[in-house]
Amino acid sequence: MLSPEQLVHKQADAGVSVMSLTDHDTTEGLKQARTLCSERGITFINGIELSASFHGTSVDVLGYGFHEESAVLQSYLSHVRDLRIIRMERMLEQCQKNGVLVTIDDLAPFVTGSVPARPHLAKALVHLGYASSIQNAFRRYVGSSAPCYVNKQEEVHPLEAASLIQQAGGFAVIAHPVYYGLDQELSSWLQDTRIDGVEVYHRDHIEQDMARYKRMTEDAETRSRTLLKTGGTDYHHESFGRTGEYIGASQLPYEEAVRTVNHVKGGRSQ
Repeated sequence: MLSPEQLVHKQADAGVSVMSLTDHDTTEGLKQARTLCSERGITFINGIELSASFHGTSVDVLGYGFHEESAVLQSYLSHVRDLRIIRMERMLEQCQKNGVLVTIDDLAPFVTGSVPARPHLAKALVHLGYASSIQNAFRRYVGSSAPCYVNKQEEVHPLEAASLIQQAGGFAVIAHPVYYGLDQELSSWLQDTRIDGVEVYHRDHIEQDMARYKRMTEDAETRSRTLLKTGGTDYHHESFGRTGEYIGASQLPYEEAVRTVNHVKGGRSQ
């Protein structure tokens, strides 16, 4: 994964005009990203991606425009960090059991935040010669069906994750919904005003998906309630997910970008 500094410079060099940093379960990179975006002339929206679960299905919940020092949110993130450390320790134990000699010290050069995650472990496995690429490391060792994988612990319900973001003054958006097969639930959450929008424009959404989620979101809107139709590339690194994928592979329509920025900058009072 790229550091916030590397990511912002890549965004600027690619001509991106609006960006959000939505690291999983951490706000650590936001201050640096905001400063660098200002220097490079990019409009910045602070973000996060909270890990959640619905009846065994992992669901990611994006947060935008929240108060980063929120005690409620930071207390939850501290708890998640502790669980992530325990999970990584167990994954390293599984590696050892499967003859993959990797330690926490081997991960250190690749960790860009405070907590090691699977992409960092995958990079270490490539460096140590156990895998030919990050994709290969996920497929052979750390992917969800691979021998060294350990399930996440105690993930919250998506609506609980959304509530944490909203309590911090932010807007909660369901990320890449095409992954989940939960369209009926998503429509209900939108209608019940429990979430603030949907990531309509994503690299894995085909035209029919985008049209469906756009219509679903617009059907739940009212004159007094704006719902967000956001977009993102889910970009981590050129070698993560799709080899050679470039920044900007998925583009949010300009009018939606302006609408999102204006609404988020205005705060939850709208």
